[in-house]
Amino acid sequence: MTRLYQGAVLSLTLIAALGALARPNAADAPPAVLAEAPPNAAQDAGAQSKKKAYVWSASRSGSMLRLRGLVPSEEDRRTVLGMVKAHFADLEVEDRLKIAEGAPPREQWLGAVSFGLKQLSHLKQGSTRLLNAGLKVDGEARSAPDYAEVKKALSGPMPTGLTILSDHVRPPLVDPFVFAATLGPNALVLTGSVPSEDSRKDLKELSRHLFERPMLDDQLQLASGAPKGWDNAVEALLRALSRLDSGKIALSGLAVTIEGLAPDKGTAMAVSYQLKRDLPELFSSSENIKWKEADVSGGAGATIVPRINEIIKTDNGPATGSLPSPTLIPHATATNGRQA
Repeated sequence: MTRLYQGAVLSLTLIAALGALARPNAADAPPAVLAEAPPNAAQDAGAQSKKKAYVWSASRSGSMLRLRGLVPSEEDRRTVLGMVKAHFADLEVEDRLKIAEGAPPREQWLGAVSFGLKQLSHLKQGSTRLLNAGLKVDGEARSAPDYAEVKKALSGPMPTGLTILSDHVRPPLVDPFVFAATLGPNALVLTGSVPSEDSRKDLKELSRHLFERPMLDDQLQLASGAPKGWDNAVEALLRALSRLDSGKIALSGLAVTIEGLAPDKGTAMAVSYQLKRDLPELFSSSENIKWKEADVSGGAGATIVPRINEIIKTDNGPATGSLPSPTLIPHATATNGRQA
């Protein structure tokens, strides 16, 4: 009986050992076995995130247009080259597109390419870049109307499936950067260039505050290239112009001019002094301001403004906004007095 029990125990121990050998631990399995196991969901997501974007781009510089990236087929390449010819007939084309699979749906992709090329046609130099169904546009507009067209298109309805990833389109560069304001009996007219829509808004608000004319005629166009301190210089000019009955201010680069008719001699002198005081550093000014009082001194008033300019140049004291001492000014009651 004892021998029979011992034999049964030995048999069960042997069976258990054989079962363990038949079911190896996953950690002990050879590499080949593990490699055959299907990937899990996390591995799938990682593989997708590492998948390269389907990239196409076009850039223009000078007389050259360069095409780079991927195109779904030879037929689609010919379609893209047809679009390029329609928009850039006068440019030399360098085509380095490579045929590859993985693009968005054909019609959607071609629609996005067409839209990108249309925006590039408004740029003097720049690029348009398509990453899957997202578009990046960068460069300098050919003109103010071209800049407006691009901005309108990039903020409006998009072709099917297309999104704007970035918009770095700049207004056209002008040199010199010119601004002018003309004050007439019924209107203030703003012409020339303005560096941004925010600057335009600030100028219009300031003009409405300073001038009592019923009409403000804004003919400003967006442009790049404004000198440092431009906003402060234009504000100083508008404040000076607001003290005249009529006149014009102009700013070309760093050179400032003001001309016009003041209600009296004191105002004419004050405007000249105020402008020199308030202009930012590096800007230079030239004044030609007349006033209305009668001339009883044989034109002596024509020396007033130049004399004030000399006084200002030698005035090393702090600016107080007050006029120079009357004892320093030749006595005159002038009409049509102006800077010599």
